[in-house]
This record gives sequence, structure tokens and C-alpha cells, in this order.
Amino acid sequence: MRVDLHCHSNASDGELAPADLLALLRADGVQLAAITDHDTFDGWASVAPETPLMEGFRLLPGIEFSSCYQNRECHVVGLGFDPACPGIQAAVASQGLRRHERARQLAARLEWLGIPGALDGALAHAAGAAPGRPHFARFLVESGRVRDPDEAFDRYLGEGKPAACPVIWPDLQDVAGWIRAAGGLAVLAHPLAYSFARTRTKLRALIGTFRECGGAAVEVAMAGAAPDRVAQVATLVSEARLRASAGSDFHALAQHWRRPCRVPALPAGLEPVWSEWV
Repeated sequence: MRVDLHCHSNASDGELAPADLLALLRADGVQLAAITDHDTFDGWASVAPETPLMEGFRLLPGIEFSSCYQNRECHVVGLGFDPACPGIQAAVASQGLRRHERARQLAARLEWLGIPGALDGALAHAAGAAPGRPHFARFLVESGRVRDPDEAFDRYLGEGKPAACPVIWPDLQDVAGWIRAAGGLAVLAHPLAYSFARTRTKLRALIGTFRECGGAAVEVAMAGAAPDRVAQVATLVSEARLRASAGSDFHALAQHWRRPCRVPALPAGLEPVWSEWV
């Protein structure tokens, strides 16, 4: 069974409209999926009414929340929750306020650096979504300040760069609690992406803390990840007695290594988180 429980539409910082992302998932042979936009489930909500008519395909309610672990940003995917739960709706609203405030601060820093119009430019690229750093990166490319989004992050937007604006995200335990209270499962997203967890010891500590916070699973089968690193995560997840998830973290067609069809099989011996829904 092909599964992708982590991908993004233009309801946050993805390239494709939710309907187009849904079509891509189906074209890539995915049978169980979750659209997990950053701090919003608008992408899922816009296509959810269509999915019951799609034979052989199921779409779960999904979201990717930003949280704080040891004063560093850490992401948690929520799966299978009740979007009508007042608690998770309040959480989404509070995260949106944080994102809009960061956008205002980031635009002010770019203005100070001699780059006017950044907020309007980012809002135009966001097209109704909360503006994030990728939208500012697209504005910087469009305005001729940088050659591509990577340069935008390297020069202006990345951690420690002149326009970077840290956000005080809610604690990891609080975020996992939001998801559980809404009847969903909390999944530690892309554990190999965090600079603060590059060593085996630090990654084990992160996974252990996540379990203590009520986390249910960790992403193990990740598109584009080296097989030896996936095996390392699989071992740590097995030791922690957590379930395993699979996701592409797809954002854009140019990132071909993150296509939903590139999600590898789950390593043997792990309990899939999707056993809840199949």
C-alpha cells in the first residue's frame, strides 16, 4: 500500500492547489494520504468533500504544527483528528497569529535592509495563506534581489541571517496535546531535518521526549533520505516503541526527489501508524 502522510498545498507554502495536489497523489499511486499544511487544515478542508467518491483512495485530516523543543523549532504532524474540535480550531487560530506577526517583523527587517514592499509581495505569493518565509523568498527572486529561493535563505531568511525572525512557538508537549485532545495522532515530522538532533544521542533524546509528550509515531519512511539514515531512525523508533509514519514532505514539482511516489517502503519490524485507518 502506497502511503503519503506528509505533503503541502498552497494553503501554506506548497506550490500546488489542494485539488492539483490530490490529483498528483492519485497519479503517483498513493492510496492513503494526508495534506499537512503548516498550522492550517484549509487545504484538506477544500478537497475533503470530493474524496469519498474516489475509489481506492482515502484522505485523512492532517496538519503540520510548529512547536518548540529545547528553544528550537520542531514540527509535529497531526493525523486523523476531528477538525471541528474547538480546541484544535483555537490552536490553528493562535498559530496563524504567530505567523502573521513574524511576517510583519520579517518585512520590517527587509525594509531596514533596503528592500521595500516585502510584506505585500509575500502576501501576493501566499494568495490568502499565512505568509511564510518561502513566500518572502519568492518575492526576493521576483524583485531581482536573489537568483533563487536558496540564495534568499542563504542571504536573508535562514537561521542567523539578517532578516530572520525567531518565533516563540508553543511547547512540544502542548502541541501533541492539541492533537490528542481532538482525537488524532501526533507524529514527529522529518526527524533528520533538525540541526540540533544530528547525532544519534541527540536524536534518541528528541524521540524519547516526544514519546513522553504523548507522541504516537515518528516519520521513518521519508522521500529523499539516505537509506542508512532511515535505518538509524527506524532503530530508534523501535527502541522507543513508537509507531512509524511515511511522508514525502512534498512542496513543489521541481523537488522531484520529494514526489509522493518516492516515499520508500517502511522498514520491516515497525508498526505503521496508518494501521489506525486501514
